[in-house]
Amino acid sequence: MHGLGRQRIEVLDRQYELTVHSLTRTAEEFTVTYSVTPPLPDDAPPVSSAAPPLFLWLEATDDLGNHYTDYGGAHGLSTDGLRTEGTISGQPAVAAKADRLTVKLVFLQGPSEHGYEFSLPLPDET
Repeated sequence: MHGLGRQRIEVLDRQYELTVHSLTRTAEEFTVTYSVTPPLPDDAPPVSSAAPPLFLWLEATDDLGNHYTDYGGAHGLSTDGLRTEGTISGQPAVAAKADRLTVKLVFLQGPSEHGYEFSLPLPDET
């Protein structure tokens, strides 16, 4: 795991704050651990079935020009109920010689799409 000094980004019309906590990488993938405050609508009770679900999508590029795509993730309400906590992964494995990864997280809800980019130093492979 590689601590990132908690990068923070205002998202979704500045109504939420996305905090990127860490980046891990393995021989198969990389994973970003994040939180969103306050909790996303799908995680904060009461969850309304009338609102379209919110999806998160990942795209990434390393400093060598290689591209990576979403490999899935999971999120849910934190134990204290104050935020959404989640992970999202990308594939293929990041090139061994790469030093940085530019990650774009895209929030999709119905016809609405909001993308946010941040640059992360790459940790050693675990």
